[in-house]
Amino acid sequence: MCPKSTHVSQRGAQVQAPLIRILGPIEISDGAHPGPLRGIKPCALLTALLLRPGSVVSLENLMDALWAGEPPRSAVANLRSYAHLLRRRLPVTAPLISHQGGYELQVAPDAVDHLVFERLADRGRSAVTDDPPRAIELLNAALALWSSDHAAPGVERYGMLDGPLRTLDAERIRATEDLADAWLGVGQPHSALRTAGQVLAAEPLRIRSWLLVLNAHHHLGEPGRVTDAFESARTVFRRELGTEPDACLGRLHQQLLAG
Repeated sequence: MCPKSTHVSQRGAQVQAPLIRILGPIEISDGAHPGPLRGIKPCALLTALLLRPGSVVSLENLMDALWAGEPPRSAVANLRSYAHLLRRRLPVTAPLISHQGGYELQVAPDAVDHLVFERLADRGRSAVTDDPPRAIELLNAALALWSSDHAAPGVERYGMLDGPLRTLDAERIRATEDLADAWLGVGQPHSALRTAGQVLAAEPLRIRSWLLVLNAHHHLGEPGRVTDAFESARTVFRRELGTEPDACLGRLHQQLLAG
């Protein structure tokens, strides 16, 4: 299904640096020992708890996330050790609570980068059409929270970790496309082209990004490059999927050349 591409631009969103970060190498920026969190299993445990803040995550789900459904006999004791390590690292404002059958991390939404990202990205997306300068401000602030192409790099995506982390990765791509859309909205097609190109370098089958690229070349008065981009998209889809791209891309190509 073809996405909508509004014709599609910062007043300065002030975002306090989150204390706990998973949109890149996992870090705890406050507490007794600020800096990166070491160890694959402690990182996986913290990530699992952060994906359900304020909720009790069962031992069963945690063992599935850390050991892919094949926990060792010492799994419960190991979890207890990892939880102890986390308590030594977490700020006092983010207590890790033990419950019968699980753990709960109590943390404010502004203290965790992925929650701040989601809020800013949603607000920026809502502003793309009616207030593109504000959208640029919010989306830039949201994307600046990422220091990697993927959430929680190095953490194996087992069990409960897989879906939410994939969703975060997809939301980063979507927010980048929203930003390109907003750049078109303020009449900066070069910025739109650069931003959409970043998406296509990693996700060459993103129809929305190809639509944005065609629109950007049109805004730049480059009909030849509109056609070049369209043909590039066709080549990618034929090579990767053995099919043509969605019909909406061809329709846009014809409309831009005719208009």
